[in-house]
Formats: sequence, C-alpha cells, structure tokens
Amino acid sequence: MSEKPFVETETDRTKSKWVARTFKEFGRPRITVKALFYYAMSRKAADYPICGGFVGEIRIMRSYHESDGERLAKWVHKARDLGYIGKDAVLTEVPGENVFAAEAKGRKDGQPRLELWLNKSALNLLILPVCEKMGVTLVSVEERPSDKALDDLCLRSEGPSEVLCLSDLSPRGIGFCRDLAEGISRACPGKYIKLRRIGLTPSQILKMKIFMPPWAVSTALFGAGADLKISREEVVRYKKYLKPYNLDARRMAELDALEVYYPGGLAGFVEAALTDQSGEWLLDLEGGVKPGQYDVDKAGD
Repeated sequence: MSEKPFVETETDRTKSKWVARTFKEFGRPRITVKALFYYAMSRKAADYPICGGFVGEIRIMRSYHESDGERLAKWVHKARDLGYIGKDAVLTEVPGENVFAAEAKGRKDGQPRLELWLNKSALNLLILPVCEKMGVTLVSVEERPSDKALDDLCLRSEGPSEVLCLSDLSPRGIGFCRDLAEGISRACPGKYIKLRRIGLTPSQILKMKIFMPPWAVSTALFGAGADLKISREEVVRYKKYLKPYNLDARRMAELDALEVYYPGGLAGFVEAALTDQSGEWLLDLEGGVKPGQYDVDKAGD
C-alpha cells in the first residue's frame, strides 16, 4: 500500500514530461486539452510512454493512440500542477454567456455589423484577437443561447447585422447554429439579421483531413458528457448529415482541431471566414429566409 502513491507519482511525472515536450513542440503559447489531443494524433513519433507497475518505469514507447485521449486531461493538468507547463497554458471552459463587444473598425458605412457566436468558451481567447482586429463582436454561450442572450443581440442590432456561427461536427453540435437561427427569428422580428454557419462541416473535414475521434474519447477530454446524452432524433439526423460524405457517425470532430489542421490555427480559420463571406444564409430576416428553407447541411459547406 505504501508503494502505490510513489508509483503513481513516478507515472505522473513521466506522462507529464511527455505532455510538456509535446506542448513545446506544438508551439502554441496556450492550448485546450482537445487541441493537444489532435496534435498528438497527428504526430508520427513513437515516444508516448507506457508505464509499468514497478516504480512507474517505462515499459515501452509507442505512437499516440486515440484511446490515450481518455486520460489526457489528467496528464495535462498534472503537467501544469507539477510546473512542467505554465499555469495559464491550458484554456478551459468559462461558465455562463460571454460577450466581447467590438467597434466596427475599418468597415465602410452601410456595411452590416458582424458577430461571431460559438458554444465553446475555452476557445474565446484564441479567437478574440482576430475579432478585435476586424471589429467583430464575439459571443460564447453554453449549450444553447438563453433568451437574454438573444434579447441582447436584438438590442445591439440597431442596423443590419450578420451572425457567423461556429460549432463542432457532432450529433449535438450540428444543431447549435439552427437553434440559434430559430431563436433569433423568434426574438428579433423586424430586425435585419442574417446568420450562416462557417464550420465545422463535413466537406471541411474531408478537405483538411481532420481526424475524428469516437464520441467517448471526446467526452472524456471535455469532461461533461454532453454529447453522450443525445436523443435518438439527434443520432438519426447526424447519420443522415454525414452519409453523403461517407463519414462515420460514431465519430465527431471539434473546433479545437483547427488549431492543428488549418494554417494559422483557429484564428486563421476565423479570419479567412470573416474575409470570405461566402455560403448560403441559414437565416435572413430581411430576405424572408428562415430555418427550414435551407438544409443545415448546405450552410457553410
């Protein structure tokens, strides 16, 4: 019994040192656990330590496997607690709804004001510099926007506004932008608001060759279990959504992956989307387009 804490401590140190080396190699000043997971899966190096029960010695070294992700959050936080990575290196979810208002810098008169909405607050600090540079208001909510968040959007939208929506490619995630569009349609009658989804979409997954982990691994990394508590309707819809692309509906992809798979990371992806402004509108209150007239599959693809 007295040896077990020592063994666990040695294993903690070994795994934490691997986290620190991989974090340094990744080259990002701050990360989410999920972003590190996607980076680890993209590596070819066979340097992940598998420890034994005798004082935590390394038995073998091998390539990182998706199943290793189920304990990555533990090792990342151990690495932080042991001082192998900085105290502020790991970005985590912030409860509640967060609004980072921005002035419309560099936008010509008559151009609509822009907002970017997502339901993953851990990514806020990765996106905020781009939003501030381009005069875009950033809004993060928990699973779904509250009535207050929608009412506040209506108040901010004195003139034409465009909302860009980001969500995971998952059974729960693909419904976020449609729910937001429906909420705006109910809450903001008479306002000139448009909404389109900029990612993640199946075609983006295929184009960037983004790895899709199983739901269980992703949920372990997130720690909340939200995507395991999905309805049959959500599963059926997700399968239908992925079928034309020949993607496995037992797997998902998260916005964090863009830190690895897109040049310039998530911030680069957002900046490109804000500059491009192409794609079909899921919602256009002025033009009469409301959720249901366009399939969510088309939005942002």
